[in-house]
Amino acid sequence: MNDLKIRTAFILGAGLGTRLRPLTENYPKPLLPVGGRPLITYAMDHCLSIGIGRFIVNTHHCAEVYDKAFTGGNWRGTPTLFRHEPVLLDTAGGLKNIEDLLENDDTILVYNGDILSDLPLEGLLAAHAAGGREATLVLRTDGPLRNVCLDTKSEICDLRGLLVNPGVRRCLFTGIYMVEKRFLRRLTPGKIESVISVFAEMIREMSGSVASVVIDEGAWQDVGDTEAYLRIRDAVPALRHNRGRAAPKGSDGVKTVYVTSGPADDVTTAITPTVERKEAVRQVFDFICETLGLAAGAQVELASVGKGGSDRDFFRVVAAGRAPVILMRYGRMYAENDLYAAVASFLREMGVRVPAIYGHDPERRLILMEDLGDTDLYVLRDAPWEVRRGLYEKVLALAARMPSFSLDRLPAGLRLMPGFDAELYRWERDYFREECVRNVFRLDLAAADEKVLEAELSRLAGRLLATPPALVHRDLQSQNVMIREGEPVLIDFQGMRPGSPFYDLGSLLCDPYVTFPEEGRDQLLRFYYEISGSGYPWDMFRELFLLASAQRLMQALGAYGFLGLKRGKCHFLAHIRPGLENLIAVTAETRVLPQLNALAQRCRETVPRMPLGPPF
Repeated sequence: MNDLKIRTAFILGAGLGTRLRPLTENYPKPLLPVGGRPLITYAMDHCLSIGIGRFIVNTHHCAEVYDKAFTGGNWRGTPTLFRHEPVLLDTAGGLKNIEDLLENDDTILVYNGDILSDLPLEGLLAAHAAGGREATLVLRTDGPLRNVCLDTKSEICDLRGLLVNPGVRRCLFTGIYMVEKRFLRRLTPGKIESVISVFAEMIREMSGSVASVVIDEGAWQDVGDTEAYLRIRDAVPALRHNRGRAAPKGSDGVKTVYVTSGPADDVTTAITPTVERKEAVRQVFDFICETLGLAAGAQVELASVGKGGSDRDFFRVVAAGRAPVILMRYGRMYAENDLYAAVASFLREMGVRVPAIYGHDPERRLILMEDLGDTDLYVLRDAPWEVRRGLYEKVLALAARMPSFSLDRLPAGLRLMPGFDAELYRWERDYFREECVRNVFRLDLAAADEKVLEAELSRLAGRLLATPPALVHRDLQSQNVMIREGEPVLIDFQGMRPGSPFYDLGSLLCDPYVTFPEEGRDQLLRFYYEISGSGYPWDMFRELFLLASAQRLMQALGAYGFLGLKRGKCHFLAHIRPGLENLIAVTAETRVLPQLNALAQRCRETVPRMPLGPPF
């Protein structure tokens, strides 16, 4: 490594991140958070593992955000320089643009800033040193886009089909490579150009002029689109070079703490940014020990789990000799959180599967409950339909128990949230218009249009109020249905209240978090209709389902906008588009909500405003 005199890694950070919009509307893609810290820092750690001595990062889109993320001009004490591109120069142009910073460099490591990898870079160093070429690319034999072709001598003979030479083997280009400084002589200052076209021209001139090394060891993944990003956003990638770093205060990053029963002065780690005082930590520990019957001196591990959207924090609690349990700490923002434990006990008595409650401290707002694992209907969204259909049918069977319970039989001491009425339905539609239509899509209706829409939505509420009230979960969607040993278990039921049973059906079957195959939703709706013993004719039953779905989707879209923009929980923003698509579909099908349908279509055609506030 020292023989190569490699001290500089050039990390590409100037891209627009178009495939991750709207998450990248106000932030560079490499600065989106993964595991509580910027994505680009994983690339930096990988480079540090081979002794890189400084970083150069090119910037373009929202360049000022880099200054906020790297206020000290370094990462882990390693100098980090930023070179701005007023005009986006692409990969070759960006490399040429830093040439003046490479006076003392002979060889440069180039690394895409939007990948996560721990492949052994020593293999690249050895291959580049042995090959003596101007450039050496790291390839892999497997991956989503294998567009680099190798010939019978295992030399690159084509890239992206530019040379029309399929060769005998196809590989994926990892976005990691090394170049000699003399390679930069091929590049033109200020020219917008990709290194791929330069590499292709080199090969056209002389076969084998661009070296490569195939490294299949280790992990590699491209954070290419919104779905891929959200899948890994809050996970700490298991990379061999990952040195880790505590999530910044206020972030959603996963964090593990240890609390012991020693003197209070020894308890130095806060559980969350909202529980920082040592005495608060001591109270949490005492509650856990008392509830679980732990002896003095026991060690307890707490790991933050879940993202949540309703002023609650969740931790997995592990103590020696005991199965894991879940600790919930809830705040004072929502009165419904106070009802969680009592509603859970009531539902269990009804025969509805919910987590067992082991302990509740209403003064400190702590609940210790059964650990249901990490699998919910959302996690299983890509499972075969026959598997999902069976699980959804089980959920619908559970949901059917709530409307069948007579409200006259509610226990005398059980408190529920106030039932659905005209005011609550009005609040939900106003929530949608304010937090989604106005704040996310910046749309304001003319007074006359607003009046017509309000009349239409008021009639919608009237239709739902005319249905006999029943117990309603209020948030029955895929992430609130855990799967334990093949059976569904409901969570987040603290908002349960009397209302139209069609509301829960709309929550579950028009859930923006998941998709259903063609005819899948109707299959499930027909299943529920048959087991529920509904007294409605099928056509009326289905019409009420569509109306309730529209009402529920307005509430959900309002929540996504509010939580994403005002609470900084950016992951909710990714669900606005599918929520709009569902709203457009149900309002088109019912045909009695033309104004709402037109408004939803206007939103779909409008560039949204998101996210606000730093994502890390």
